[in-house]
Amino acid sequence: MITDGKLEKIKDNVWKLEQGGKSYSVKHYQSSSTAVKVRHIHKELDSVAYPHIVPVLLTDDNLTFIQPWLEGVRPVNFKKRADRTDSLAALNELHETKTRVDWPASVYLHTYPLIEKWQERIARFQTISSSCELYIGESHVKELLFYATNALNIIKKSYEDNLDGTLLHGDVVHHNILRDKDGIIRLIDFDLASTGPAGTEIALWIHRVLPHIDYDIEFLLNEQPSLQKLKWSSKSLLLFPNELLREWLHFFTLSDKSKEKQVNKLIPFTESALSHWPKLWYNVERMKN
Repeated sequence: MITDGKLEKIKDNVWKLEQGGKSYSVKHYQSSSTAVKVRHIHKELDSVAYPHIVPVLLTDDNLTFIQPWLEGVRPVNFKKRADRTDSLAALNELHETKTRVDWPASVYLHTYPLIEKWQERIARFQTISSSCELYIGESHVKELLFYATNALNIIKKSYEDNLDGTLLHGDVVHHNILRDKDGIIRLIDFDLASTGPAGTEIALWIHRVLPHIDYDIEFLLNEQPSLQKLKWSSKSLLLFPNELLREWLHFFTLSDKSKEKQVNKLIPFTESALSHWPKLWYNVERMKN
């Protein structure tokens, strides 16, 4: 770790370092494999002048990442059209680096295990379903499992792991997509990066966006024309209630105090999503042809 300077803890493994009149972000990895992977990704992206990353500074400690501290940044807000447009463009540019970097050949990256991950997510949700019923009722839990299992059955028939293989960021949550003071989008935290079809990550991005636009997939496709080029193997992923399962699984890892704060947001989020899901399902299935 860096000790020469003033360190302010931001979260468990991230600090703000003030040194020589400048500020830096310091991240310490416990896993050397993750650190090597992320360093490799930054090196390759830097070599092709990908503009949406934060530079990584050299250090003797392979487990420590030091980057310039970006002042005046903010996470993107998917409610805003400009943030949707610009974050999608940055992801498309990331995926297009496959024309200059052979990402699937990298020994540091594995293929994104979507089917296995979502199968496991359903199985884990089934183990907490009784507890979940105490918050949203038996009918909503059954409804959620119905959509999840039926969607996965459809996805299995069309999904192709190696289709259009490229680098996937792996975690396109809003706080990993920042807009700096100059208006440039910056992608951070490539810890979960992998390889796979570009359409997989775009579908996961759409999952994040949908709650902010009342699950109106037709509106989003008209607003962002590049989305209309998605193949059915990617569009079918929108049938899976990924965000709902993920949020409830995370909920039951929280302390009782944190649950009290989170539940007042999670219940209406769930009710809203399930109320929109039949129309979303109908509109997505219309895109098959």
